[in-house]
Amino acid sequence: MREWGELEIQISALSRRLGIQSGFITALFAAMLIGTPEAARAEVGSEEPHIDSLGSPEDPRDIPDSDFPYEPRKIADKLESPWSMAFLPDGRILVTERPGRLRIVEGDQLVPAAIRGVPTVLCCSHSGLLDVLVDPDFSRNHRIFLSYMHGTPEAGTIRISSAVLQGNELIDKRVIFESRPAAPGLDQIGGRIAFGPDRMLYLTIGDRFQMERAQNLLDDGGKIIRINTDGSIPDDNPFVGRSDALPEIYSYGHRNPQGLIGNVGDGQLWSIEQGPKGGDELNLVKAGANYGWPLVTYGTNYDGTIISDRTSAPGLVDPIYYWVPSLATANLVSYYGNIMPDDWRGDFLVGGLAGECLIRLRMDSGRVVKEERYLHHKIGRIRDVAVGADGYIYLLQDNSEAALYRLEPLNDLVARAKPLQ
Repeated sequence: MREWGELEIQISALSRRLGIQSGFITALFAAMLIGTPEAARAEVGSEEPHIDSLGSPEDPRDIPDSDFPYEPRKIADKLESPWSMAFLPDGRILVTERPGRLRIVEGDQLVPAAIRGVPTVLCCSHSGLLDVLVDPDFSRNHRIFLSYMHGTPEAGTIRISSAVLQGNELIDKRVIFESRPAAPGLDQIGGRIAFGPDRMLYLTIGDRFQMERAQNLLDDGGKIIRINTDGSIPDDNPFVGRSDALPEIYSYGHRNPQGLIGNVGDGQLWSIEQGPKGGDELNLVKAGANYGWPLVTYGTNYDGTIISDRTSAPGLVDPIYYWVPSLATANLVSYYGNIMPDDWRGDFLVGGLAGECLIRLRMDSGRVVKEERYLHHKIGRIRDVAVGADGYIYLLQDNSEAALYRLEPLNDLVARAKPLQ
């Protein structure tokens, strides 16, 4: 296991090359770990620095709107800082708002009253009520799962709560997981929950601009954790029984994983992870694997200073795909359905926050063979992407007053796609 000490060795080497005392470089790194407010906002905040170019005008990844016969149609608006959406079996859509409200969209209308009984959340900066996940057996048990920040700005944790949705109220609420230790910071928090192909519950946790946490196996920061739906720890978790590691940890060396899926049909778990200035990643998540942050990265600090001079190293897992410069990648989904062309099936869709676009990754045997980008700056920052049972793609804006969109065909011929079987 590579610990924080390895990064300190790199700092010393960098100091020798630059002719600067190692204490100065170490102090500089420490300051970066805490992060300035500007840096904290740079990743996912609405005040994000302008990106002058994400590629040349002739970049084949950029699909002009004129070549894309689909239009985002607004189906609900006046959402306050929404973060996630999930579909109920009857077609209603659950939407989380970071200030701590869980909303319902029904029949393309936002129900005015929020769902009662949502846990109290720590809402400030990027924290608050985050993800919502519907139990696969919802038709029988009416259970959902919520992730959210809890505590104080100086000592916050990420929790997962399980609850039963009864009418317009949550009952039978139970906290089934709480990250440890409590730590300062309200940014770069992760928070995505998903069922894996093994039907276990997974949660992404960011490092909160304290990069050394990602390599510390006694700290949930910078990890993907794995639990049973009742909060107990699976016996086959990779670090169970070790005194130098927390048993809930499934993988480590992450910076800020924002997307997580295990329903692709390939029996694998996939994540999308935000890098700093460059280095957003698509990762194939494996038990016990170290994904390298901050020992290796394709990015630099927001002020251009070097984090690591390596992009790969023995014993560390390389990303399947990465972006330089960063698009501030948000949620990750796999497309299924008959609304989009047949060659979209099985491809990955990613929302772009800084990039303000919908990203499509053409997948073939676990590899990205092509990237295409749509809806450039058309609806702004895309926080969440989802695929409904109807086969339509749904897009959730990231804004203090945001909207939910459905991507619809522009012509009747495309619209008359055969229904899902």
